[in-house]
Parts: sequence; C-alpha cells; structure tokens
Amino acid sequence: MQWFRKVLFWIHLVVGVTAGAAVLLMSVTGVLLTYQRQMVAWADMRAHEVSPPAGGARLPAGQLIARAREAEGGVPTTLTVRRNPRAPAEVAYGREKTVFVNPYTGQVLGHGSAGIRRFFAVVTDWHRWLGRSGESRAWGKGIMDAANLGFLFLVLSGFYLWWPRRWTKRAFRNVLWYRRGLRPKARDFNWHNVTGIWGVIPLVVVVASGVVISYPWASNAVYRIYGEKPPARSGPPGEGPGAQGRAAGGAASAA
Repeated sequence: MQWFRKVLFWIHLVVGVTAGAAVLLMSVTGVLLTYQRQMVAWADMRAHEVSPPAGGARLPAGQLIARAREAEGGVPTTLTVRRNPRAPAEVAYGREKTVFVNPYTGQVLGHGSAGIRRFFAVVTDWHRWLGRSGESRAWGKGIMDAANLGFLFLVLSGFYLWWPRRWTKRAFRNVLWYRRGLRPKARDFNWHNVTGIWGVIPLVVVVASGVVISYPWASNAVYRIYGEKPPARSGPPGEGPGAQGRAAGGAASAA
C-alpha cells in the first residue's frame, strides 16, 4: 500500500495548498461568530445600561412592546427581558433592528450598537459567502462549501498519513509529543503531526457538521443513518428547518 500512501499524501498536500486560505478564513470568522451574541450584548449593555428604581418592578411585557411600537411602528418579533437588573429590555424586529426599552419606565432608549452589528454582518458575509453580495453569493457559497469539504478530507486523510508505519514506542512518541532541538524541516513536521492528531476529534466534529449544513446529500445521509426519512426542502440552499414562515407578533422571552 505504499503507492496509495504516496498518492494520498500528494492529494492531501494539493488540497491543503488550494483550500488553505479559505479554511483559514472560515476558522477566524467562525471563532468571531462563536462569540457574536456575547460581544453584541456587551456593547448594547454599555450603551443602554439602566438604573433600577427602588423596588425594581418591571413593566408587563405588553406595555414594553406597546412603547416600542409607538416609537418605531411595525410589529416586533421578540421581546427579551434579562435577569440583570441593569439590562434594558430588547424588542427585536426580525434581524433588521433591535430597539431597547427601559423595563421599569417604558422609555425607548434607542437602537442596538450599529457599529458592532455592521462588523458582524461583514464577518458573516465572509464566513458564508466569501464576502459576496447579491447574485454572486451563490458562487461564493459554493467556494466556501467546497473548502469545508476539502477541510474534512484533510482531517481524515491526515489521520491516515499520521499513523506510524511501525508500531513502536519511539515512532508514536515522535508524532504525539512536541520535541526540542530539531532542525527547521523536522521541527515543522513534528509540529504539524502533533497539533493535527490532538485536534483531530474536535475538528472532525466541527467540520463534518459544517458539511452537513452545506450539502443536502450530507444532511439526508444523517437522517438515513438514524432510520428517518429526509424532510422535503424548500427555499434557498443552506436554510435550515424553520427558516421560512417565522411568525411575527411579539413573542416574549427571558434571559
């Protein structure tokens, strides 16, 4: 099987070189998006912190929604009231805007932090569509999806290439632990192998879930593995179940 290992190595190398930039982009933007909610909440809290009065009684949800509608019009989709007594109530109009209301007085405080939302909108565009907009999003999404699939191939093929040809203690030690005093080429090889093997399990989980999101055939396969029939799909690719037909009407939640 020496020929197979050699062929797989070159395919692994070519895919890594060609998809590397997109994989790095997905990784950086993915980490940022992981903390989007916390960072947005932090920015909004700083901008619209309230002072609870003596007794700290909040207004009913219906009054908070009514105050927001008086100021903004339209029909809100969600109301969020947080446990933090200094946090404002959040009245959301879909993904378009969020209005903050003092939960004790009903005073409309303003909108969410526009700067950080613009930042994360750009991050999302690059993570999903390679920064494309309009009709060009389709090919941007295709490139990112293909890069994600290539990333999964890199992880799986890398594990096969990592496996020592000889099962000896020394061979495994060389690819399991970082070593000192190596020449640059040997050092890079050691770092690549050690970092890759310790990250293989979380990487497989993260990247495989991305492939399931990207490709209908992958998500259908998951349903079939569990003995279920894949659901009928509607709307643009990449929209998950429930992406369409979200009802508006002031649903309230507490956080």
